[in-house]
This record gives sequence, structure tokens and C-alpha cells, in this order.
Amino acid sequence: MSDSNTKPSAGWLSDGALVGLALMWGTSHVITKEILATHSPAFYTSTRFGIAAICFALVFAGHLRRANWRQLRQGTLLGLLSFTGIAFYVLGLNFTQASKAGFITGLYLVFTPLIGFMLFKTKPTRDHLTGLAVAIGGFTLLSFPRSGEAVNWGDVLVLLAAVAWASHIAATSAFAAAGDVRTLAAFQVMTVAVLALMVLFVLRMLGMETQPNPVDRQFLWQIGYMAVMVTFVAALLQTWAQSRVNPTHAVILYALEPATAAVFAYYMFGEKLSFWRGVGAVLIVAGVMLSRLKVASRLTGSEKVNSLPLEADC
Repeated sequence: MSDSNTKPSAGWLSDGALVGLALMWGTSHVITKEILATHSPAFYTSTRFGIAAICFALVFAGHLRRANWRQLRQGTLLGLLSFTGIAFYVLGLNFTQASKAGFITGLYLVFTPLIGFMLFKTKPTRDHLTGLAVAIGGFTLLSFPRSGEAVNWGDVLVLLAAVAWASHIAATSAFAAAGDVRTLAAFQVMTVAVLALMVLFVLRMLGMETQPNPVDRQFLWQIGYMAVMVTFVAALLQTWAQSRVNPTHAVILYALEPATAAVFAYYMFGEKLSFWRGVGAVLIVAGVMLSRLKVASRLTGSEKVNSLPLEADC
């Protein structure tokens, strides 16, 4: 994705951005859960992405005016994929357990390299696949549902959400490599905002959406954080960082999200973190390091690891 003159430190910078995203997403689950306890998913999603869309319109108005049709088309497609994932996931949660939904959603770890290769000819390296295999093992230990329930329609819907999010990750790397990061991120978030507002309007018209609870100071702080940091800033960071790394490497770093969520819940709220879940979190971190440090290549001697930075592997 970049030439051989790219500074090696840039790889660590993009990795740092992706790790920051995973940490941010991991610690945001508790906030989302608290918001949804008093407000509907449609109201929450439309408000969150609506505020983020306004931020993009204000901060990057010049970039949006200069955007071409290709950037508009690609940004809109990213927004459609993101919204599709959100919609399928929310619908699926109505018919399946949260533990099962969390595990099935994590299958995007498997789907991303497959979709990236099939649609965009993005070939993962041996180091990426080694790190991914270890991270998937860790994710399985961390998130595998303990119930023995049979597969239901909710599981299928959540599986479709995982496919949509995997497609979004693969497409982000492909589009951002040759496009303007700010414009792509802006059109993506704006698309989600428009679709969420349309859903909210339709539900209100059908009488399926109740009036939201009063907005208090706590809600304003929570929705502000989710809209500005977890959506506006996160969309910029994700698009920029993924323009510089292979999507398989990116998805390994995203696997830190459930590990972060589990550790954060343990320390902040005293939620149980069993031995095997702890091992799973450690394995996810190990998978990240295997991919980042190119351990497989060093052991086999099949690649001159010091010749090019990580971005050149994309």
C-alpha cells in the first residue's frame, strides 16, 4: 500500500491507532448497555450517528465539497455495510442469548481475510495467518457460550452481522488505501445517520417506537462520548490506520476489543473473569504480537523482516 520509503515507525503508529480503537470499543460496551436501559436502540443509534455526522459536516466541510463520485460511492457503501451489521445484530439479539451473539459476532475474525481475498485480492502473509489463528483460539476461550441451546434464527441474523462487519473491514482497507480518509469516514457516518433516522421515523409512524425518556446530564455525557469519540474520532482513526495495514492484521488488533471489555468489566465492576477466559485474553495479545513482530518469518527465515515496514505487506 505504500512504497519502500515509508518509515518503519509509521507501522507502529497505525498499530497504535488500531489498538486504541479496540480499547475504546471494549470500554464502550458498558456505556451502551446503560443507554439502552432507558432509551430505544433506534433513538440511540440515530442520535449517536446524527451528532457524529454533524461533527464531520462542520469540521470537514471543504473536503466534502471537493469530493468526487467515487469517494461518495465508496463512503456510502461503507456506511451501508456498517448499518447492515448494526441492524442484523440488534434484530438477532431479540432471538438469541447475548453470550452466543458475542461469540458469533467474533467470527468476523475468520470472514475478514476470506472476503478481503475474494473481493479485493488482498492476500494475508504467513505472519498474519499465524497471529490470526492464535487470536481466534484466544477469542474462543474468552467468548465461547456455555449454554447448549440449538441454533436459532437469532444466531443466523447475528452471523449475517459478522459477515457485514467483515466486509466493512476489508472494504475500508481497500478504499482508504487510494482515497481521502476524511471524506470516506464522513460519508460513511453520514450514511449510517440517514438510515438510522429513517428507521426511527418509520417505527414512529407505525407506532412501534415509544417516546424517549427525558434527557438528563448523564445521558448527554454518555451520548456525547459515544458520538464524538467512539464514532467521529474512531471513524477517522479506523479509516486512516486501515489505509496502511493489511485487513487481516487489522482484524487481529480488533480482537483486543473483547479482551479489553472482559478485563475492564472485571476491574471496574467486579464481573467474574475465569481462568480460561484470562488465558483467552492472553492468547489474543499473543496473536497480536506474533503478527506484529513477524515471528513466523523469523523462525522459518523465509522473509527478510527488516527490509520493509509492515505496510508493504498489504
